[in-house]
Amino acid sequence: MPSVFVGLFMGLGASFSVLVVAEMMGVRAGLGWYMQWAQGWASYGNMYAALLVLAALCSGAVTLLFRVRDRLLSWQKGLVRW
Repeated sequence: MPSVFVGLFMGLGASFSVLVVAEMMGVRAGLGWYMQWAQGWASYGNMYAALLVLAALCSGAVTLLFRVRDRLLSWQKGLVRW
């Protein structure tokens, strides 16, 4: 089970970076597209705001995954140091 969570953490980080790149390149909607659009119009405040929203979403997903891991692997609390 701990190995499953390692894979989930690695996949989560990779999926967010791929999502942002895909939105910047291939679609006409989404936060990645909005960041490109704001950069093109030199609206750097909006661009950084979109970047902060993406960072908050990724951080929230990682925090949620940590909480699920801690609940499911509570039996390891004294055996393994995180």
